[in-house]
Amino acid sequence: MAPALDIASLTDPGRARSINCDRCAVADRPALADRADAFLMVVDGMGANRRGDTASLVASEVVPQAVCDALGAFEAPPSRDALAAALRGAVAAANLAVWRRAQDDSDLRGMGTTCVAAIVADGTALLCHAGDSRGYLLADGTLTQVTADHSLIQEVVPSEELGVGVEARFGTVVSRGIGLSRTVEADLEVVPLGPRDALLLCTDGLTNMVRDRRIAEVLARAASAQEACANLVADANAAGGMDNIGVAVCRGAEFEPYTPAIVDAGAEDAGRSEVRSGRSRRRRSRCGWSVPVIAVLAVVCAALAFYVYAAGTVVSRLKDELARCQDRSVETDRTGGRK
Repeated sequence: MAPALDIASLTDPGRARSINCDRCAVADRPALADRADAFLMVVDGMGANRRGDTASLVASEVVPQAVCDALGAFEAPPSRDALAAALRGAVAAANLAVWRRAQDDSDLRGMGTTCVAAIVADGTALLCHAGDSRGYLLADGTLTQVTADHSLIQEVVPSEELGVGVEARFGTVVSRGIGLSRTVEADLEVVPLGPRDALLLCTDGLTNMVRDRRIAEVLARAASAQEACANLVADANAAGGMDNIGVAVCRGAEFEPYTPAIVDAGAEDAGRSEVRSGRSRRRRSRCGWSVPVIAVLAVVCAALAFYVYAAGTVVSRLKDELARCQDRSVETDRTGGRK
């Protein structure tokens, strides 16, 4: 039997909100019928006014139960593909449950939640996610984002391309999520998790408040997974706690606290962080055309708006002139009649 992993989770409403729409769940090997080493999940309900707390509650109940039921049905240790199918099936089940709940209650229409869930087995982590909650891997002192945000800003104009404040100015519009439609297109990521590595799942209440460099430091230096969760939440609150915070951490059986290499602070301030995932870099290279294209589209839209305005003005003047001509014609007819 593989050595037990160190897993923990924690959620906090933050300092600015009274309702907590973030929820977490973890399960160890015995809870998973000895078919996997660990399960972790973090969900972030989309807005208290749209009952995001209800959506996240439903998802946080359905996904872990569906995973446990699926793994318990295996008579032998499942393959990686079987684990992936179980994880995808659990997320799909949660999506359908949230969507049906919203259809049955008009007060819940439009509710949804992000979701990032992971199964760890035999030195591999499988992550299934929808929305902008993230998965990170800490290996050899390097923090790597292994998921890509499903948000309009990130998919069209990545924040590292336009600067740190882009999402703060325009807000986050999630392009995929649990419960938004009858089906969901969730992404699956597979990454190695070594005995000295750490896996972090978190909501944007952490990543919008704490830079990646600091997240890496906290994960590496903490004496336990539970301490890492507590310190990450404390850092997010210390930075303002503008949103709910949800974190889940899984550390390898041989993980020992250490101090990672310090990233140059000046370089970090120039962008979101010097610690970037390969996926983010690829996405940025594919979207390098986005800024000039958006600028051109803005000019075209402005020109069209002016044209429509000008055309409307001309049409209005023509109508006025036509009305005056008709009035004169009527007056002439009346005068001719009297003669």
